[in-house]
Amino acid sequence: MNEITTILNTFLVDTKASAALILNGKGKLITSLNLDYGDSIAAMSAAILSMSEKFLVDLEKGSLKQLYLKSSDGVVVGNKISGSNFVIAFSREGSNLGLLMHSTDELSAELSKNSLLK
Repeated sequence: MNEITTILNTFLVDTKASAALILNGKGKLITSLNLDYGDSIAAMSAAILSMSEKFLVDLEKGSLKQLYLKSSDGVVVGNKISGSNFVIAFSREGSNLGLLMHSTDELSAELSKNSLLK
C-alpha cells in the first residue's frame, strides 16, 4: 500500500491537484490523500461511477474510462484503473484541465500494474 500512496502523492505534487483517492467498484476506500471523510466520498463516487457506467452501457457507447465533473470551485476527474477500481482526483478552479485529465489517465495505467489493484 505504501507504493500506491507514494505514486498518488507524486501525482498530486506533479499536477498540483488538491486531493485524490482510490476506491473499488463497491465504494470501499483503498487509499486517499488530503481528504476528510474519504470513506464517504468513496461511497458517493462509486454511486456516480456506477450510474455513469450503466448510462453508457444502456446507450451502447462503450464502457466508462474517464469521468469529468466541473463545479464552481474546481474539477473532479475519475479514471478507471482496472477491473472495478477507480482513481479520483480533485483540483481547484484554474488548474490546467488538460494536464490533469492526461495525468490522471497515465496514473491509472501506472496503478493498474500494481498487484493490489489488478
